[in-house]
Amino acid sequence: MKFLRSVIALCSGFAAYRPYRDLPLTTSLKHLVKLMALLALVLAICAVPAALDGIDAFGRLFDDHRPDFSIHDGKVITQAPQPASWGNNNLRFILDTTSAVASPDTNATFGVLFTTDSFLYWMTPSNAPAPVSTHLQSLRGFPDGAVNGDYFRHLIRAVLWLLVPIGWVVLVLFGMLACLLQAYLFSVTASLMERSMPAPLQLSQLLNIAIHACTPPAIVVTAYAAMRLHSLNLWLVYLIVYGIFLVGASSACRDHMRKTEPPSAPDDLL
Repeated sequence: MKFLRSVIALCSGFAAYRPYRDLPLTTSLKHLVKLMALLALVLAICAVPAALDGIDAFGRLFDDHRPDFSIHDGKVITQAPQPASWGNNNLRFILDTTSAVASPDTNATFGVLFTTDSFLYWMTPSNAPAPVSTHLQSLRGFPDGAVNGDYFRHLIRAVLWLLVPIGWVVLVLFGMLACLLQAYLFSVTASLMERSMPAPLQLSQLLNIAIHACTPPAIVVTAYAAMRLHSLNLWLVYLIVYGIFLVGASSACRDHMRKTEPPSAPDDLL
């Protein structure tokens, strides 16, 4: 409950950052760990239906004009004429156990080439004549059965319980690294500018402010990502919200010196 109250306070206004300015750095890091863990959990859970929708779309495309073939003991078994190609320009599938296809189809952005005992997948940017990324994967260890849309659906769902926690850990580590890096860069830069201020903030104080200021933009971006608002530039949204809270919180946390009035003239001089 204390953590949730802190999150609400940090999103409510700039003045709420004053109590967090002089905290030990370890306390700020604990807050960041809890924040990233919670938001990463939300993203990981929301990614499950998106992954299932994606694999369903993949399965439908894979079954469209697909030749019949299966996997048995890590080898492709088929009686279909080869080489066989299907899919579209975004995702292309090729079946060739005769080694007639020497290279991937670079006209397709993504593709998979099934050979006798392995498959090769590639990615090609629109402005490059050759694949920028290819990877050859052996079929050894893959379950036996007819290779169709249902085959991939069952395969992904079987490993999804493992992919979700791995994805959660990756998101937490990435979020921690990104937030700490930008907080450190801001703190070092701002501390150099603070030297000319009458009541400068210390580097540790700026770092505490910068770490806690990650809270509002991270929540906003997580909410937009969970709603699958792909038309938005989430990185730009994050920078805008983060910049607003950084500037506002830093100003609110500064000790403003009172202006001293000039001494009045003695009465005997009046």
